[in-house]
Amino acid sequence: MKTTMTIIKCTLMTIAIACTSCSKDGDIGPIGPQGEQGIQGEQGPAGEDGEALGIPGPQGETGATGATGPAGEDGTNGADGEDGNANVSTFTYDLSTESGATIAITATALTQDVVENDLILGYLLKNEDTYTPIPSSIYAFGLNDNSDIAIEIQLNRYWMFFYEVGTENFKSVTAGQLDELKLVIIESNSTTSGKSSKEDILSKMKSDGVNTDDYYAVMDYFDLNF
Repeated sequence: MKTTMTIIKCTLMTIAIACTSCSKDGDIGPIGPQGEQGIQGEQGPAGEDGEALGIPGPQGETGATGATGPAGEDGTNGADGEDGNANVSTFTYDLSTESGATIAITATALTQDVVENDLILGYLLKNEDTYTPIPSSIYAFGLNDNSDIAIEIQLNRYWMFFYEVGTENFKSVTAGQLDELKLVIIESNSTTSGKSSKEDILSKMKSDGVNTDDYYAVMDYFDLNF
């Protein structure tokens, strides 16, 4: 009996050992050893970027500079200005239609600075080629037709007053008796700067032998056209 129990006990232990080698899900047989991990395949090339993210192409070469176009035509020359040099100007005014005992010429060249500082010489044209300086004690319009002429210079105005010779009585002139007025403005520097004034210029011209009553001598002195 004892031998029988021992056989049964051994049998049960064998069964128990066998059962411990079974899986939970009832698979039979022991789990085999884990196989080696296979070699990872090479990574394929990346796909091409879309158009929006495309790789910029190489920068092209700078194009050659275009040829310079031909120069434009010169513009039309402007009208000649008044005669003058660096510091002398001349202005001409038509008097052929002027009449009366008092004649006022509008002269915009007579600015306040010019009136106060510059030397202003006036000449009346007679017989188309003779310039007589004014003011004048006796101005001959013709045979036995003389006048005294006084002047007054103001801002933008050059006044001429005609009198009977030797009196203070006005004497009217008629249209056509006068031809033209020529003004010569000789610039002088302001006396406040300690430089030459119009009186100094007049004195210098006389010391150089220039007769300021002679229009042509004045023009020659400043190398100006008549």
